[in-house]
Amino acid sequence: MSYSWVFKQSRVTVKGAEHLGELGAGQQFESQEEAEAWLSETWPELQEAGIDEVTLMEDDDVVYGPMGLSEQ
Repeated sequence: MSYSWVFKQSRVTVKGAEHLGELGAGQQFESQEEAEAWLSETWPELQEAGIDEVTLMEDDDVVYGPMGLSEQ
């Protein structure tokens, strides 16, 4: 089993797939806790890059989401 985040971007500000990769797109995590810890540290950068929602996946199954990235 592996966990990953799927990003939804409504306004394009990221400069290509390479930048999304630098932000963590496609990154795999061994546990849900590890994935959530990564998101809690990274969400401001994702939001700044135009990512508005994320969905946590376990392999091909949705764990939860979409979840908005906002400061509220």
